[in-house]
Amino acid sequence: MIETHCFNAFRNADWLQLAWFPWLNYANGLVAPSFLFIAGFVQGHAMRRVWERVESLRMNRSRVVRLAVIFALGYALRLPLVAWLGGTESFVLVLVCWLCTVDILSCLAVSLGMLLVMGRICQDGRKFDLLAIIFAIGCVALAPVAGSWTQGNQLTSLALTWTNRSYGALFPLLPWFGFAALGAVCSRWRGNAGVFVMGAVVAWITSQLIPGSIGDRSHAQPAFFLERLSWVLLLGAGFASCRPLAQMKLLHFVGKNSLGLYVIHLQIIYSVLLNLSGFKNMTSASAVWISLPITLLGSLGAAWLMSHYVYPKILKRHSA
Repeated sequence: MIETHCFNAFRNADWLQLAWFPWLNYANGLVAPSFLFIAGFVQGHAMRRVWERVESLRMNRSRVVRLAVIFALGYALRLPLVAWLGGTESFVLVLVCWLCTVDILSCLAVSLGMLLVMGRICQDGRKFDLLAIIFAIGCVALAPVAGSWTQGNQLTSLALTWTNRSYGALFPLLPWFGFAALGAVCSRWRGNAGVFVMGAVVAWITSQLIPGSIGDRSHAQPAFFLERLSWVLLLGAGFASCRPLAQMKLLHFVGKNSLGLYVIHLQIIYSVLLNLSGFKNMTSASAVWISLPITLLGSLGAAWLMSHYVYPKILKRHSA
């Protein structure tokens, strides 16, 4: 994730013509599907633990607040203060454009919220899996059709932007919800590398065989979804087969502080490094290579300070 954003922030337009660019760009494109899939996987695993204890899944306050914070952060990170303060464009127009820009965090929050509601309704692992699969298939199947759902009304655009990219959405629910939904379903086979490999093979073959898939890899096409899903499942199989990775303290720390790391590394790259004269004067390649360790270490350090000093103080005051 950090490599992807460092690369996108400092890349040179001339790199588009180089032979290695499409390969690296394709690999970087797997970050978002993996992010949503893992989040859905964790959500599904958490719900299954509740059901294994023969308890009912509840929409408690902490879960709702957590999702609300993630949703708000998705918009807060793209707050158009410059456009509003500049006064060159209509305030309402800028507001609508801002609300239509569905960020991955906003998509994630709504996706996890939908999974939580589905789990609350089903209260059973098998019923939940079936419902999640149906919704995932529906999202992927409707995504190409949803591209034509366009209206001139600003009010309707706020709703339709969650279905397609016509109004500026970066991650509309169609088809991106599918990654989170199938991640939740795959939590049933946690640690079973064979199931993930089998799913990856089926997804890849299907992506090559479905009508209209050859040569068409736009985000709204089922082939795009299935092809990325196959790689995500293959990565999941790799982690499932390497048990020592699950015991690494660093991975536990990253997983526990993933939201903080996401926000912090974006601020380091786009609010600090991009504005430093040193980075403006160096070559794009140097900027990418130098920004990577700075962003990685800075993000981990800031997250460690937050988790050890800031969060405990907040919790202490809240409990008092």
